[in-house]
Amino acid sequence: VQPSLLHGDLWSGNIGSADGEPSVFDPAVYWGHDEAEWGMSWCASLGAGFWQGYRELIPEDPGFYEREPLYLAYHYMNHYNLFGGGYLSSARQELEKVARNLDKRGA
Repeated sequence: VQPSLLHGDLWSGNIGSADGEPSVFDPAVYWGHDEAEWGMSWCASLGAGFWQGYRELIPEDPGFYEREPLYLAYHYMNHYNLFGGGYLSSARQELEKVARNLDKRGA
């Protein structure tokens, strides 16, 4: 895995324009696997065209769908920490998927 500089809070509320050019702002920047940006895809309100363009620039790595629940769980837990509510059950469901994926690998 080659580390990438990630936005860290990629959703439609942090995308706009400046002088007629696309702009992404309010980052929670960190270095990590580019796949981590997909952890907000459930609430990002970014259209299919955005994610298709993302994949044109950064192709999907093998095994992404096995790792995706971990990235989703991170953001569900963060949302539960910030806002409470049903995010905890969503985080738990994603972590259970992670556990099943690890069990399949004998980990």
